Amino acid sequence: MSANIWRNILSLVTGGTTLLLIGSQITVGQQVPVIKRTDLLTTALPDVQGKDMNVWIADIPAGASTGRHSHPTPRFVYVTEGAIVYEADGKQPQTFKTGDAYVEMPGEVHNFRNASTTQPARALGFQYANKGQPLQTNAP
Repeated sequence: MSANIWRNILSLVTGGTTLLLIGSQITVGQQVPVIKRTDLLTTALPDVQGKDMNVWIADIPAGASTGRHSHPTPRFVYVTEGAIVYEADGKQPQTFKTGDAYVEMPGEVHNFRNASTTQPARALGFQYANKGQPLQTNAP
């Protein structure tokens, strides 16, 4: 079953809280690390008609990964705990640790993963987008 189907099922079950399930193959008894994204704020930008600012926090279990995807607008990320690896197509992976910030550029296909297989990580994200616009698109 594809990760997109699992994400849709989990979103329905959790009443709107977005959870990202990683992995397209699931075997019985296998635990798949789940990244929990908690939306903290969505608010209209007063100086930019039709745009919202989205603020969220992601709890990233050891070994968890988003899978390849892109964003329609810049996404600004601040690592609050642990370390994450940003793997953009065609570029060297970059590791960001607690206190580091970086930007994910529009249209750049990438994977975001916990750098540790034993410790959790956490990141705070900011992204503006058109009202109702999806904040990310999964890549093949």
